[in-house]
Amino acid sequence: MRSLIYVLCFMLLLSGCGLPGEAGAAGALGTRGFTTQPPTASATLTTTPSPTDTPTPTSSPTATSAGVPTPTNTPTLTATPTWAWVQGRVEAPILLYHHIADDSSSNRYYVSPENFRQQMLYLQQQGYTTITPSILVEALVHGAQLPPRPVVITFDDGNLDVYTAAFPILRELDFIGAFYIVGDRLGAEGFVGAAELRELVDAGWEIGSHGMTHADLTLDHTILRLEILESRLLLEDALGVPVRSLAYPFGLADEMVVNKTEDYGYIAGMGLGTFNEHTLGTIFYLSRQEVRYEYDLEAFGGLLNP
Repeated sequence: MRSLIYVLCFMLLLSGCGLPGEAGAAGALGTRGFTTQPPTASATLTTTPSPTDTPTPTSSPTATSAGVPTPTNTPTLTATPTWAWVQGRVEAPILLYHHIADDSSSNRYYVSPENFRQQMLYLQQQGYTTITPSILVEALVHGAQLPPRPVVITFDDGNLDVYTAAFPILRELDFIGAFYIVGDRLGAEGFVGAAELRELVDAGWEIGSHGMTHADLTLDHTILRLEILESRLLLEDALGVPVRSLAYPFGLADEMVVNKTEDYGYIAGMGLGTFNEHTLGTIFYLSRQEVRYEYDLEAFGGLLNP
């Protein structure tokens, strides 16, 4: 008996990390012209995961009035907001980044460090507090104390610039993130190694798997053990911490992929979507919204209130 109700409401858009070979015509087009394959399984909830990673609440600033403010480098902070018990349904944007670096070619997967800083300051000024995927799942399944405006900040692929550029900015603002690592890129040139990841873990970050080779998991189910299970075991062995969630490469998943993700010990799966409300039925295809190169603060603010 499967442990979760797979709800078939996943939006088909944003091709996180880019579809292989510019693929995407095989699925139905989403509202922005990108494709995903959400899971189609349905089952009754019988067991529940028990995530244990609980981040330290971050400091909280004064929220501004409606509209899009211009962030500054010295936001005014107020007293820590009162966290409240939440269970079964959580409103929380899950943001997706790939590279935090300058890029002269306007590549959609690159967000400059300066734009990233402005976006994080905007979150802080609007009163958002970062949480990890595990605490989000804990709230959905068992209930947990959450801040008034939770947000999950995720990074895919394991690019080194996330450690060198994004990490210092988040640390400065007392924010945390979740980093999804491709197993066979661990320690490769241009990618983070175990030492950097352990430093992130010590700072409160969560580490997840992005597959072993970044393959489309829906094309060949014979690779699922390698891509889903062995990538998790490799990361856990290298870091000495649990790896609890999987980010589906390209945001693509089907019934078999979702089932194996749960079978192989994960408590959640990260997909793509356009909504910020999460329930028990979406745990194995959580909606993430990609932050792209060309987004100004107004577009970025739109991701928080789609």
